[in-house]
Amino acid sequence: MDEEYESVALVKPEIFVYRIPPLGTSRGHKAADWKLDAPDWTGRMKLVAIGKRLELRLEDKTSGALYAKCPIDAFPGVCIEPVTDSSRYFVIRLKNDAGQTAFVGCGFADRGDSFDLNVALQDHFKYIEKSAELEQVTAAAPSLDLAFKEGQTISINIGKKSSDGQQAPSRPRPQPSPAGGTVPLLPPPPGSSAIRRTTPTPAQSQNKTNPVGGNLLLMFANPLEPFPQPIGQPSPTAARRLQRDFQRLLSEPIDGIIAMPNEANILEWHYVIKGSPDTPYEGGFYYGKLVFQPDFPWKPPAICMLTPNGRFETNTRLCLSISDFHPESWNPGWTVSAILVGLHSFMNEETFAAGVRNESNPVRRKYAADSRAWNLACPEFVQMFPTLLDEIGADTVEASSSNDQKSVPKRCAQKRRAVAHLEQHRNPPRRETEMKQVEVIELSDGE
Repeated sequence: MDEEYESVALVKPEIFVYRIPPLGTSRGHKAADWKLDAPDWTGRMKLVAIGKRLELRLEDKTSGALYAKCPIDAFPGVCIEPVTDSSRYFVIRLKNDAGQTAFVGCGFADRGDSFDLNVALQDHFKYIEKSAELEQVTAAAPSLDLAFKEGQTISINIGKKSSDGQQAPSRPRPQPSPAGGTVPLLPPPPGSSAIRRTTPTPAQSQNKTNPVGGNLLLMFANPLEPFPQPIGQPSPTAARRLQRDFQRLLSEPIDGIIAMPNEANILEWHYVIKGSPDTPYEGGFYYGKLVFQPDFPWKPPAICMLTPNGRFETNTRLCLSISDFHPESWNPGWTVSAILVGLHSFMNEETFAAGVRNESNPVRRKYAADSRAWNLACPEFVQMFPTLLDEIGADTVEASSSNDQKSVPKRCAQKRRAVAHLEQHRNPPRRETEMKQVEVIELSDGE
């Protein structure tokens, strides 16, 4: 058996461990049920790759002694899974050498640490998957027979000779430049101007420091700045990276998130986030935009949400650690998928930041119910997400049919508006007389 080498994939200096209550429902664990202000153990986390295996180790901060370990064979899976109400906490399955297991909760004070853990886990298992595919392709390919056949010989000539058998003169070597001469400069690598990374000046970075606690998503900046439009054309690096991120979204879709670039400019992306279950946003569809800079991924994108939601200001730059408000905290390894997952997680929390609204839960539920009709009335949404029209239109009609019978005329009007938005993208537009006949028929059916 070949010796397996250990490689450290990630180290975090502080992690909190909690005893967790038994799982009461099938919807998953909630960190709110734990005693978050009184962790049962605090130490260091180390994520170690051992060959194809992955192991999360909990160690003492000072001595580095092993406290417990969590072998991970899949992510997400039973070995480690995120909680439903926060992006900073997980439930892990500890396992000792005797095979005994125990489920505990763990989490980080900084959301950036949990984000790094998610990325490290995903990268490891994607690497294993790609390696397995490469091994299959290599095994299926015919092997080349490069051995000498019986009686086969080869000739090797060392050095060149002239026609008369004498050694040919060697090729002259280039002479160094004379003293005082200029040193020729090599041409810059292709695309070097596109990957030059700038350092923010003190004037640019003022008011952009982390608050006490190190929460990367809780950063304050100039409030309520309008959302920008794409500027310039993408560099070759940015275009390749965004195309690759789009292909990843198609091959590995994210539950509750849909995103795609604008065909006219790949720097502008449109997304839809579906409200999470057991939250005030359940049943809502929230439409927004990402605007990337021409030198992405070296600079972060601008993020906004357009659908009224009660959590974020609309058509306003959001102040997040993954947005252009804080280039000093940006990681070029973060993909479009990671950005949208972070935004979705932050939406479900109550952390304050610039561009955030503190509406009550009843108001947010009202926004969730109205979001479908709002999206159907938005031309950009209808153009970018035609596949969602049936789902949103059906949900709108179903929700309206559950109201009191006294609101029949109002329901008929809502139904006409929803159907009109769907019909103009399914069939050719009808003449005015035909539309009037349809309205009369629907009103008579409702009565």
